[in-house]
Amino acid sequence: MQLKSKPKPSMRLSDLKPEPTAHGSGTKYVFRQNGEMPHSSTQVAFGEFRNGEVCEEHVHPTMYEYFYFIEGRGTYIVGDETIDLHAGTFLEIPSGVPHSLHADKSDLLRFVYWGVATG
Repeated sequence: MQLKSKPKPSMRLSDLKPEPTAHGSGTKYVFRQNGEMPHSSTQVAFGEFRNGEVCEEHVHPTMYEYFYFIEGRGTYIVGDETIDLHAGTFLEIPSGVPHSLHADKSDLLRFVYWGVATG
């Protein structure tokens, strides 16, 4: 696989610029994006949602998503399951499953997340 660029092998969160998520809520800091990794990962990022922010229900037809929550509390709805989020929660969302994220239980919800292409 041809890489778009050769990223630094290490970086700090403070080195990254905040940007809006693709879903219009929250903020992300991207460690790696598609084309910077020699495998099927699509992005590796740190996310922050403030109380009241919601990532509306959506589906990724060809990508699994993984989340590890490091601070705060919230709710993730994955398919027909409601998951209570808190520091230490790991979550896998299979491709094709509707999901939505709700920062509704603390001032700030912080997490690391990454996607892996399936097709």
